[in-house]
Parts: sequence; C-alpha cells; structure tokens
Amino acid sequence: MKGKNNSYDTLVEAMEALKKQGYKHNFRISDKGLMVEGKEKKFDAIDVELHEFHRFEGNTNPADMSIVFAVQTSSGEKGIVVDSYGVYGSEVTSKFMNKVAQKQFDTHR
Repeated sequence: MKGKNNSYDTLVEAMEALKKQGYKHNFRISDKGLMVEGKEKKFDAIDVELHEFHRFEGNTNPADMSIVFAVQTSSGEKGIVVDSYGVYGSEVTSKFMNKVAQKQFDTHR
C-alpha cells in the first residue's frame, strides 16, 4: 500500500515502512547542497524526486521535531533523508528539498 504524507506515528515506524517499500539508501544533504551517500554517490536537486514526507514531534519535548523524506534519484535509487524540523532544521536541507520535483501527490509513480 502506498503511504501518505504524515501517516506514521513514529520516525522508526516510518523508516521501517519506507524500507519495505524499497527506500533503502540513507542519504543526507551535504554542506555543498548535494544529496550524498558516502563519498561515491552525489545528486543535485534536479536528479531527485520527493515521493513522501513524514513529520514527528518528540513525546517528551515538542521542540524535538524531525522529518523524513522518501526520495528517488534519476538513476532509480530510492532512499530517505532525515532532518530536524522547525527551528532546528537544516537550512541547506530545506533549500535542497524545495528544489526537487514534488511527486508526493502523483498517483502514477
């Protein structure tokens, strides 16, 4: 079943479900504004599609917020990007994700 944005209760639950859907790579956004995995894989925003995102607040501290993005590269690699959300979120990650193709509402993926 295809997930919907914000459809999980915990970050761990979302990450496990997304992994079962094939989002197996753990990407991050570098200081240079590229999505990377290790030293070998580097992607510009034009090479990435956003399929889903899920936001979470900490149970004990509402300021402890995170977001997980389910993405796919132009070469077909599916993975996730995890970041803090809100005041503590990465500006670099936010700028990058605003540039990627927004496919989270596309029913023909």
